[in-house]
Amino acid sequence: MSCGNHHDVPCVEVLSLMWVYIDDEIDDGHRIEVTVHLQECPPCADHFTAEQIVQARIRKCCTETQTPQELRARIVEQIQAALRSN
Repeated sequence: MSCGNHHDVPCVEVLSLMWVYIDDEIDDGHRIEVTVHLQECPPCADHFTAEQIVQARIRKCCTETQTPQELRARIVEQIQAALRSN
Protein backbone atom coordinates (compact mmCIF):
# COMPACT_ATOMS: atom_id res chain seq x y z
CA MET A 1 0.00 0.00 0.00
CA SER A 2 1.35 3.39 -0.90
CA CYS A 3 0.26 6.71 -2.28
CA GLY A 4 3.33 6.72 -4.52
CA ASN A 5 5.05 9.49 -2.59
CA HIS A 6 8.28 9.19 -0.64
CA HIS A 7 7.85 9.01 3.13
CA ASP A 8 10.51 9.06 5.85
CA VAL A 9 8.90 5.93 7.25
CA PRO A 10 7.80 3.43 4.58
CA CYS A 11 4.17 2.32 4.41
CA VAL A 12 5.10 -1.28 5.19
CA GLU A 13 6.75 -0.21 8.45
CA VAL A 14 3.80 1.97 9.42
CA LEU A 15 1.39 -0.88 8.75
CA SER A 16 3.50 -3.20 10.89
CA LEU A 17 2.98 -0.76 13.77
CA MET A 18 -0.75 -0.46 13.18
CA TRP A 19 -2.03 -2.47 16.17
CA VAL A 20 0.33 -1.02 18.76
CA TYR A 21 -0.62 2.44 17.46
CA ILE A 22 -4.37 1.76 17.48
CA ASP A 23 -4.15 0.14 20.94
CA ASP A 24 -2.07 3.11 22.19
CA GLU A 25 0.78 0.80 23.21
CA ILE A 26 3.37 2.45 20.97
CA ASP A 27 6.40 4.37 22.18
CA ASP A 28 6.46 8.14 21.67
CA GLY A 29 9.05 8.09 18.88
CA HIS A 30 7.12 5.64 16.75
CA ARG A 31 3.82 7.37 17.59
CA ILE A 32 5.12 10.59 16.05
CA GLU A 33 6.44 8.78 12.97
CA VAL A 34 3.15 6.96 12.40
CA THR A 35 1.07 10.09 13.00
CA VAL A 36 3.12 12.11 10.51
CA HIS A 37 2.95 9.30 7.97
CA LEU A 38 -0.83 9.00 8.32
CA GLN A 39 -1.17 12.74 7.72
CA GLU A 40 0.87 12.41 4.51
CA CYS A 41 -0.45 9.10 3.15
CA PRO A 42 -4.20 8.83 2.47
CA PRO A 43 -4.13 5.07 1.65
CA CYS A 44 -2.50 4.23 4.99
CA ALA A 45 -4.82 6.64 6.83
CA ASP A 46 -7.84 4.97 5.21
CA HIS A 47 -6.52 1.53 6.18
CA PHE A 48 -6.01 2.62 9.79
CA THR A 49 -9.48 4.17 9.92
CA ALA A 50 -11.07 0.98 8.63
CA GLU A 51 -9.20 -1.12 11.20
CA GLN A 52 -10.25 1.23 14.01
CA ILE A 53 -13.90 0.89 12.96
CA VAL A 54 -13.65 -2.91 12.89
CA GLN A 55 -11.96 -2.95 16.29
CA ALA A 56 -14.60 -0.64 17.78
CA ARG A 57 -17.40 -2.86 16.48
CA ILE A 58 -15.74 -5.98 17.86
CA ARG A 59 -15.34 -4.33 21.26
CA LYS A 60 -18.99 -3.27 21.23
CA CYS A 61 -20.14 -6.79 20.40
CA CYS A 62 -17.91 -8.30 23.07
CA THR A 63 -19.14 -5.99 25.80
CA GLU A 64 -22.78 -6.64 24.96
CA THR A 65 -22.43 -10.42 25.21
CA GLN A 66 -22.46 -11.92 28.68
CA THR A 67 -20.46 -15.05 29.43
CA PRO A 68 -22.56 -17.72 31.15
CA GLN A 69 -21.67 -17.93 34.85
CA GLU A 70 -20.81 -21.64 34.63
CA LEU A 71 -18.36 -21.03 31.79
CA ARG A 72 -16.81 -18.09 33.60
CA ALA A 73 -16.31 -20.23 36.73
CA ARG A 74 -14.66 -23.04 34.72
CA ILE A 75 -12.30 -20.59 33.02
CA VAL A 76 -11.30 -19.02 36.34
CA GLU A 77 -10.69 -22.49 37.81
CA GLN A 78 -8.50 -23.47 34.85
CA ILE A 79 -6.48 -20.26 35.10
CA GLN A 80 -5.97 -20.75 38.84
CA ALA A 81 -4.93 -24.39 38.29
CA ALA A 82 -2.46 -23.33 35.62
CA LEU A 83 -1.00 -20.67 37.91
CA ARG A 84 -0.63 -23.18 40.75
CA SER A 85 1.18 -25.68 38.50
CA ASN A 86 3.78 -23.08 37.44
